[in-house]
Amino acid sequence: MKKIFLLLIALCALTCSCFAENLIEVSVEIAEVNNNKARELGIKWIDEIKTGELSGEIPGYTPGTLPAKNVNLPALIGPSDWFRYSALTADLKMLTEKGAAKIMSKPKLLTKSGSTAKFLVGGEFPVISGGVSGGSIEWKEYGIKLNVKPTVSAENKIETDLTVEVSRLDWANQVKDIPAIAIRKITSDVDLKSGETISVAGLIETNKETKKTGIPILVDIPLLGVLFGRHSVVDVETTIMIFVTPKIVR
Repeated sequence: MKKIFLLLIALCALTCSCFAENLIEVSVEIAEVNNNKARELGIKWIDEIKTGELSGEIPGYTPGTLPAKNVNLPALIGPSDWFRYSALTADLKMLTEKGAAKIMSKPKLLTKSGSTAKFLVGGEFPVISGGVSGGSIEWKEYGIKLNVKPTVSAENKIETDLTVEVSRLDWANQVKDIPAIAIRKITSDVDLKSGETISVAGLIETNKETKKTGIPILVDIPLLGVLFGRHSVVDVETTIMIFVTPKIVR
């Protein structure tokens, strides 16, 4: 009787361990690279990344074709491209030290296998619906939104559904003082081993920026500064890079 009781306990423990939910830690690193400065420092992959391995989708665009001006399709660098990944991380560290890149966020998210972890770097703005008087307020998110759904497979790999959305307030297309939202979005579905990293790059944007050149200090003198230097408008190109590493922690 005692042996049967011990056997039942062992079977119960085995059953519980088999059906226990896996916990997955998702490490994320989000960086913004100033492409202009990166080129000055001799970084070559900045230009290659625009037409790198194409993956995911941008609504309204056909994969493999260039969309509207100043928007580029994303490149996805998977676990099989370790030599590229190593070069990217090494260059990114150097660019950060030189002031040509900045780490925007490095969160760690904990989620159950099959559940979605969500992260937002940005903010919200209010939109009044139903008229100014008596209307309700709806809050719209903007910035960098990341949704990761990792699922542990029977082979103990992590099936990773990844959605990245980069949006900004578009005041040029505002309606009644409410800004539009310019959105770039990609989706991907990859299988990773625990601890492997996938990198999403190629989310590129170009903005205008005023640059001052001339004699230091004197060029900043109000009114007289124009005599000692000049102001020029330049196109500043930036790339958002996102590294995602899921790891089984049980």
